[in-house]
Amino acid sequence: MKTALQPIEHLGRFERLQLVEDIWDEFASETDPETRADVLDELARRAAWRDAHPGQGKSLAQIAQSLGVHL
Repeated sequence: MKTALQPIEHLGRFERLQLVEDIWDEFASETDPETRADVLDELARRAAWRDAHPGQGKSLAQIAQSLGVHL
């Protein structure tokens, strides 16, 4: 396992799955938007690019299709 995962190596398959579910539930319960400065800066950069290049962006459906993912 990768170094970051070594502390949970001893857990069984179902215990690790439960851990993932618990973490996912924690993310889902967070209602506050991301407010870290680097994330906000990246969002602003992407919005500026979108505004400077109208019609050049891709929709989520187009990206999914190019990746072969069905939404």
